[in-house]
Amino acid sequence: MTIKKPGDETIKVGQGFDARSEDSFVGGKSKVSLADLKKAAEAAPEVSQGAWRERVFTPRAVMSRDEVKGGLQSALRVALASVNQPRVAMEKLRPAWLPLMRQALEQAGGDGIDVWLLSLFSPPGRNPKQPLFVELSESLLRMRDAKDLSSFEENALKTVELVDAALANAPVKLSFKQTERHLEGKLEVDELLGVRAGAEEDLNRRLTEIGNTMGQLRDQIRKMPGKQPDGMYANFVRLKAELRVLDAELKRRAGTL
Repeated sequence: MTIKKPGDETIKVGQGFDARSEDSFVGGKSKVSLADLKKAAEAAPEVSQGAWRERVFTPRAVMSRDEVKGGLQSALRVALASVNQPRVAMEKLRPAWLPLMRQALEQAGGDGIDVWLLSLFSPPGRNPKQPLFVELSESLLRMRDAKDLSSFEENALKTVELVDAALANAPVKLSFKQTERHLEGKLEVDELLGVRAGAEEDLNRRLTEIGNTMGQLRDQIRKMPGKQPDGMYANFVRLKAELRVLDAELKRRAGTL
């Protein structure tokens, strides 16, 4: 999809659907449908031309407060019914929850991601006016580190209520200013939430994966003289942006920024 305003250049807007999220939504009526998950993941931002092309975001497929809460609750029931360890439950739940939480953040996240990115790239940053992004991240980390399934469920239900309350209390649309300024819009909302809510061992593992993949892509690009491997190069640039965020987040946690 492209958006073009009078006097402006055409700006391409991605409409992809993360296939990694499909498996958690297959089955009976008690589960969230694939169409619902696609609705949660789709985005068609309106684009305003600012100093950093800040996207004043208005989702095309806006899920209602009840739809978001119902989706979170349904996915939680599915996860709890099939596992007996908190970390296993978390791994099953994350792909189902992140697109729904993306909807909540897009509608009520305000300056949350902006402030986090400022803390990574222009420390010490400042306190957010809308703390939903950090609160969600910390809630997901508590769920992952729960000692037993009962504690996991208790924290998960609190997370659902956190999202529901944010959508009920005069939501403030998410700002993309720092995402555009520091990352050129290369990473999506749910990807950024995944980094902020990831355990250190998971972030380090992802760093290793990215390093290996970037090395392979670099070698392939060098073997293609005279050609323009646009897709391959775009993937390399996106991975470079993700690596930068992962590295800065680990340094933030270690207090070495």
